[in-house]
Amino acid sequence: MKTWTCLCITGLLLLGIIKPTFGQTKFALSLNVAPIYSHTDYNSTLPFPDQNTQSPTTVVTVSSHGFNYMLGLLARYSFSPKWSASTGIWATHGLSGTTHFDINGIAAQIPYHYSHPLTNAYKVPLLVNYQSSTNRLSPYFTIGTSLDFRSVSYVDLEGNGEEVPVKFGKALVITPLVGIGAIYHLKSHLLIVAQPTIQYNVQSHPTYSYYHSYQIGLQIQLMHQF
Repeated sequence: MKTWTCLCITGLLLLGIIKPTFGQTKFALSLNVAPIYSHTDYNSTLPFPDQNTQSPTTVVTVSSHGFNYMLGLLARYSFSPKWSASTGIWATHGLSGTTHFDINGIAAQIPYHYSHPLTNAYKVPLLVNYQSSTNRLSPYFTIGTSLDFRSVSYVDLEGNGEEVPVKFGKALVITPLVGIGAIYHLKSHLLIVAQPTIQYNVQSHPTYSYYHSYQIGLQIQLMHQF
């Protein structure tokens, strides 16, 4: 939990201590938190014989889903009262998940329980935001991408409390992001954003005949304008 503690302390210090110094409200800093549901399924034909079915190749079909949560910081710069860009860092932590395997018609299932403090992945978002009005409450739209840096996960594969290190997928994945929600001015310099988001993996995966992966989240931002 050290990662989240450091992020929270840093964010609170910046939100509470830094005073407006720019003479305008172009800059903002926000604390971000979100529950996330992730899903991946793919199909791959491997050039290895299957002794059980006497097949010259092995067809593997995998479907997995899991629940994570994210905590992070965003810095935002406003080009106009309606348009802005933001970037920062998000840390995500896996809570639980299940993977279903089908190998040449033989099904298996593995539940995952994440508890090790290093079971984290990191995202660097690059976002463009638009609010349709300057009213106290306004629709808020976000589009962009995130650089997803995956780390080693520690997973209890057998359910016996013994965690083993595993690594899923590529080390770096670039994932588009779309969010549609609302922004509300709590005070003159304090705002809150509530925004459902979706991320979909559009990168090519030549080793798979089929690959489908997405994340759905509900992002909450507590934002301070300077």
